[in-house]
Amino acid sequence: MPEALGPLGESHVREVGALADAVRGMHGQLQARLDYIDEFAGNVAHEFRTPIATLRGTLELLHDDPEMPAAQRERFFANADAELTRLATLVDGLLALARAERLGDPAAIDPAALLHGVVARRGDAVALHDARSDEAQRARIVGSARQLESALDNLIDNALRHGGDTVAIAIELGADDRHVRIAVVDDGRGIDPADLPRVFERFFTTARAGGTGLGLALVAAIVRAHGGEIAVDSRPGRTAFTISLPRADTP
Repeated sequence: MPEALGPLGESHVREVGALADAVRGMHGQLQARLDYIDEFAGNVAHEFRTPIATLRGTLELLHDDPEMPAAQRERFFANADAELTRLATLVDGLLALARAERLGDPAAIDPAALLHGVVARRGDAVALHDARSDEAQRARIVGSARQLESALDNLIDNALRHGGDTVAIAIELGADDRHVRIAVVDDGRGIDPADLPRVFERFFTTARAGGTGLGLALVAAIVRAHGGEIAVDSRPGRTAFTISLPRADTP
């Protein structure tokens, strides 16, 4: 039988075991990251393929028919311009999504002042509720005001785009002793229950909604970068996207 290792040998065995566990953990994280990159690249390629194919087909038609009537030629140019705009929007969205994971230099933020600024900039499209409560006035968060404004703008634009012609939008602010809650609420037609679990997925969109499918994914990425969570609740006549962020002014 092998001799006992003794205290020193047992210590080395524990260290080797801990190191092996750490290596396995790092391998798992690396594999997850590689899987994420692979999936992301596939999604990007898919989204770019359609407008590129449309542009190629348009150029071939214009090249092969130099006698094409001017009105028809203008329609083809308009279609090509629309596809170029879609590509540019996709690129801008992807860059914003990449930047959302980096806060840069976080700073203290007064959420009530932040929301007042957003509402003032959006004019009559949005109303602000509950920002005068004492708890909301005292609350502070830490992060990037620019990114949080971008997240709110995306939620407002989403409500305007999908809520219907007469949609009313309100931003509600609340706070408890640990979190600040910001809700963007509209009285539009609501989200299909089958679509709710996927609304924050990259590139997810519906035939009715259109768009790039990056807006809500960007919102979710910004919220996660701030250590927060986002949830959606929807039914006909009321859709609420609620952001919960950790307070920085309480222990």
